[in-house]
Amino acid sequence: MRLENRPVLLVGEGDMAQAKLRLLQAAGAAVTIVTGRQFGAGHVLGMTLVIGATGDEKLDAAVSEAARTAGVPVNVVDRPELSDFIMPAIVDRGEIVVAISTNGGSPVLAQRVRAAVEAALPHGIERLVHFARRFRGAVNARIADHDGRRHFWSGFFDGPIAKALLAGRERDAAREVIRAINGTVAPHQGTAIELLIDARDADLLTLGDIRVLQQADLVLFDAGIAPEIVDMARRDAVRRIWSGDFPLPSNQRVVRLKARAQAIIPAQAANAR
Repeated sequence: MRLENRPVLLVGEGDMAQAKLRLLQAAGAAVTIVTGRQFGAGHVLGMTLVIGATGDEKLDAAVSEAARTAGVPVNVVDRPELSDFIMPAIVDRGEIVVAISTNGGSPVLAQRVRAAVEAALPHGIERLVHFARRFRGAVNARIADHDGRRHFWSGFFDGPIAKALLAGRERDAAREVIRAINGTVAPHQGTAIELLIDARDADLLTLGDIRVLQQADLVLFDAGIAPEIVDMARRDAVRRIWSGDFPLPSNQRVVRLKARAQAIIPAQAANAR
């Protein structure tokens, strides 16, 4: 939600309230702070959002009831049943923002996931966003079809242009992307990759497996592959159960998910253990 210069009520004091205050101020909100003892139902009137952070069950319930009666969205810290929206853990890299939520179930776990995401994102990744926006119009004008543009940008983010940007060599990157836009854009050639995976455990996929899946246009999978594995493909990829006779398109990235055969331990060996 865009909160710049919009009125937000924060009810509470102490560390919890200060943490929410920092987030609201970073969003540019016009924050009114009221302690729990000072709070009255009239404080919620005219507010865009209300945050309850008193830590007192009765006071937080009163804040929630007043906000809901007035039709103002409310969030009460660590009380999802009193809240209309969540305040997820945030990874903020300028124009790239990642939100992690456990739906109020475990804020500590959300913080750990945030730390993992922070570690996975390369420093300077926001440069890619600025650069892509700069050339987006030119790419759209040069490459008419949606699939062609998507493949262009896939190559952009996976190839030497992005590496040059992350290394701070923006001039080199600009020169290369202009060459790619103004040159002859060859039709995308299809590829077919087979991944031999554990059929039931998504946690056993490697980062390379996930990267290949997320670049696929078409995912063909054995019937026994767990749905959560197939769902790791990008949202608009076509998914179909492998039938053995499906004609492979010539201009798409096709990934075939094949279940790895499970090791069978002979009864004698199992008993010996």
